[in-house]
Amino acid sequence: MLSSRFKEDYIIEIGIDEAGRGSFWGPIMAGAVVIPREWTDEQRTIVEQIRDSKKISPKKRSILAKQIKEYIPLCAVGIVQVDEINKNGITWANIEAFRRAINGLQIEDECRLIIDGKLAIDTWQGEQHLIIEGDNQYMAVAAASILAKVSHDEWIKEYCLVHPECNERYDLIKSNGYGTATHREGIKLYGGHELHRVLYIQNWLPGIIPVAKPKKDNKCLIKF
Repeated sequence: MLSSRFKEDYIIEIGIDEAGRGSFWGPIMAGAVVIPREWTDEQRTIVEQIRDSKKISPKKRSILAKQIKEYIPLCAVGIVQVDEINKNGITWANIEAFRRAINGLQIEDECRLIIDGKLAIDTWQGEQHLIIEGDNQYMAVAAASILAKVSHDEWIKEYCLVHPECNERYDLIKSNGYGTATHREGIKLYGGHELHRVLYIQNWLPGIIPVAKPKKDNKCLIKF
């Protein structure tokens, strides 16, 4: 079982992780979770199942995400949309997603951040720790990874229900927005969508240059 605490004191610990940083398409999301110091029976059942989201099947991830939202009082998801990513860059967006997730908790007491990865929040005045593979070590971080991953993937599915032609062109549901071979071929064949991360795509597909503004009468495609 993963560790429930980074330090055995009474400071509130917030586990933080993101989903969608490496995606070609759509928003980046971050989860923030505080695992209670004492558990109810329902909470114990949940936290004992929590693992790194990559080690859990999609079906179980979805169930756990719903249970975390229902039974863990302090949990939140921060989202940064693609227009912000294209304007400010993915590193800024990643950190901003962290900030928004933390703000969503609405905690006024002193907190300690346990962040998966290498990105610190430069505006944070308190204690924070960057843990490589933190989602494989601490419950709060793993729970945050589950919330972020499920929220990210469900956002894509819901968008594709409204815009099925975008899934047909880019295989978004199966790829979860990442740069699979099918997704890349779709970009080459159809051009880019308004929710593609333009600069990131150019890094992978050099020579594709977007027009300055999307066509107002075409919500699905931006011609590159």
